[in-house]
Amino acid sequence: MAIAELSNLPRPPPPLLTDPASVFSSRPPKKRFGRTVDLRSSFPTPQGPTPLMVFRGEARPPRRLHPLELALLVVSAAQICFLPWTLGGLLMVPWPLWTSLGLGAAGLVLALWPRHYTEEHAREGEFKLVMWPKLVRFPIFWLGLVLLLYMTVQALNPAWKYVNTGLRWNMVALPPTDYITWLPTSMQAPMTPSAPAYTWECMNAWRMILIYTGPWLMVCALWVGITRRVTLLALLTAIVLNGALLALIGILEKVTDTRKILWIKDAGRASYYFVSTFTYKNHAGAFFNLIIAAACALALWHFTRGDRRTGRANPAPLFALCATVAGMIVLLSNSRAATIFLMIFMLAGLIGGGIWLARGDSASTNRAVIGLLAVVFLLFLGGGVMALNYDEKIYAGLERLTTTDRVLSVDSRRIAANATWEMAQDRLLTGWGAGSFRYYFPVYERNYSIWYQTNNRWEYAHNDYLQILAELGLIGLLTVAAGTACWLFKLVRHGAHTRPHSLVLVAGLLLLMVHAWVDLPLYCPAILLTWCVLWVIAARWAEFEDNRVRD
Repeated sequence: MAIAELSNLPRPPPPLLTDPASVFSSRPPKKRFGRTVDLRSSFPTPQGPTPLMVFRGEARPPRRLHPLELALLVVSAAQICFLPWTLGGLLMVPWPLWTSLGLGAAGLVLALWPRHYTEEHAREGEFKLVMWPKLVRFPIFWLGLVLLLYMTVQALNPAWKYVNTGLRWNMVALPPTDYITWLPTSMQAPMTPSAPAYTWECMNAWRMILIYTGPWLMVCALWVGITRRVTLLALLTAIVLNGALLALIGILEKVTDTRKILWIKDAGRASYYFVSTFTYKNHAGAFFNLIIAAACALALWHFTRGDRRTGRANPAPLFALCATVAGMIVLLSNSRAATIFLMIFMLAGLIGGGIWLARGDSASTNRAVIGLLAVVFLLFLGGGVMALNYDEKIYAGLERLTTTDRVLSVDSRRIAANATWEMAQDRLLTGWGAGSFRYYFPVYERNYSIWYQTNNRWEYAHNDYLQILAELGLIGLLTVAAGTACWLFKLVRHGAHTRPHSLVLVAGLLLLMVHAWVDLPLYCPAILLTWCVLWVIAARWAEFEDNRVRD
């Protein structure tokens, strides 16, 4: 009777854990793709791995991915793959930004939802994992929250109003009684054009908040919700494959000489500037340079991992092919800045790869293979460009930077940078308001007469740092700089600089930051989202490898 009563007692609740790293730091699972295998002889014993485990090159049984983490992976992949297909998120109507915001919010909910693990998902047995403490300890969460609140204050406190009479437009200063003078201010402007001819009427502080909030939510969700390296690699693979598909579409558009995006949408004024699904060739070049860095990082990681596992087959050639296709569309895009940065990236990669191969130990018999593959793919890249008769166009485009196009592409941007700096100095601390550059820059533009040199509107400063300074002031710019410094600190702390694949990925991220000094990549929602996500992938990847977290 006593035994029966004891058997009916409720089981104690599973332990509560708040740090995912403490759970998955020893021997995380490895996935199997649709096969049912008897693994009873593969489980480790107190004496070590079994002969079958040694024969198969693995020392741990597989564990399934937790359903919430799998759902987070699907939602995050959908968000980051979706924006590039909507003209980079630059449609006049903001529905792509609202969709990205909704997916980011759903991802954060999935990441913060408490997880109940069983033996099916973790070797440690049954336990409950509390996720929110990791978010509270995440510096990017607080820095992003401060920036978004600051921009919201600007949006709610306009000091200027955009007025378009149909014949002309101007900015009207509001009386001081209509806003709080000691708070940061902005400019009241529409988010959608009032007429087809006024395409610049699609920017204000609220649209900038939408652009920034989606990446912030996704970064927080990935940092908190990802506990397995396989999830990171799956997300990075989705980014690369989506980018390679977009690059292939761009190549086909060039081959068919179409003037419509995806052969469907009329590009209008951008008919000679669009590439793939991007209406601006420089945006396309910057985006695909990020894809190249991510693809090279995956190819290098799979190659070295396969080399350590006695050289068995791995998908490194597939990712090398994706990098080659993305490199071709960068060259075909006629984006001269992106082409120059791609050449810098390739040159640095060749030098670093040569040093890595020269310092390789004799036990790695396949290191020369990667050198041969690099040469083959470089020849394939150059041969593809020459086959499409674009080699002379690329060289001529770069040559024109020092001759006929110098005034339009170099001198005018340098003058615009000086005018933007003058604009920023007038409100150096708080800025003129998010999204206000295109509305108030003409006041400073006419002092330099660059309108008559370029015969075009300056909707962007073509220098993201000066434009952020002009719109958000030192408060906004220093907040963004603090976030970047946080990522670099985490990467160095976990030894990312000692791993070739991490160096390749971070090099691509840093090259985009240099690109932002001469163009406007960070004002494209798709590029901004991809850039932010690659930072969190690089940092978490380095953290997992530093803590020896394996799948």
